[in-house]
Amino acid sequence: MKRTVTLALSLMLMSVMALGQNPEPFFSSKPGRVLVYENLDADGNLISVNADSLAVMTGDFEEGQATVVSTIINQGDSSRFRSKVLMKFDRGEVIMDMAALMEEAMQEGMRQSVDAMGGGEDAESQAAMNEILDRTTVTGECRGIPAELSVGMELPDYEIEIKVMFITSKMGCRDRKVIGRESVTTPAGTFDCYVVEETMTAKAMMVNEKTRQVSWYARGIGLVRQQTFDKKKLTGTTLLSSIR
Repeated sequence: MKRTVTLALSLMLMSVMALGQNPEPFFSSKPGRVLVYENLDADGNLISVNADSLAVMTGDFEEGQATVVSTIINQGDSSRFRSKVLMKFDRGEVIMDMAALMEEAMQEGMRQSVDAMGGGEDAESQAAMNEILDRTTVTGECRGIPAELSVGMELPDYEIEIKVMFITSKMGCRDRKVIGRESVTTPAGTFDCYVVEETMTAKAMMVNEKTRQVSWYARGIGLVRQQTFDKKKLTGTTLLSSIR
């Protein structure tokens, strides 16, 4: 009788411990670690390199956020674009604040355009840029990859709306599904990955584009490989090339 009670208590304790052990999210949370990605065209030629590193993390994966510093180096002219990407955590799901990222990218793009036209930082150019920025809004939120994944699982759709002056454009992601689990080898190593397929959409004035994305995610890392297709034709690949 005593042995039976002890065994039952042991099983209960193991169950409680198992419930308390949440799976590791699909995110690199180690401070100082740098994930380097190569962005390739359809023929495998290098277009640009991304270097992403964790700058600040507050809270935890249940309810917290992190700032990732991302540096893009273009292969053609060696130009650099540095941005801070806000990541949010909601019960293990890793969500990129795409609205804030796009707003920052648009601001930087406008500044570069003004500089290219010789406007520099003069008052007139700055006032014109500020007027455009004041009438620019980005709304919506990107949905991420939850910590609890299984093959066949369907993930939530999302949409982001961009308004610049009187022009409205929309970017969305739908038909998101976990289609498999594979071991993937890149120059950075071999990773156990979940494979997510999704359809990306873009609508702006007369433009109505639709592409298919297949992404491979590893726990403790995040994105390992991503391929983009126009119908069945491969148009680009992003590959984790090193971890520093």
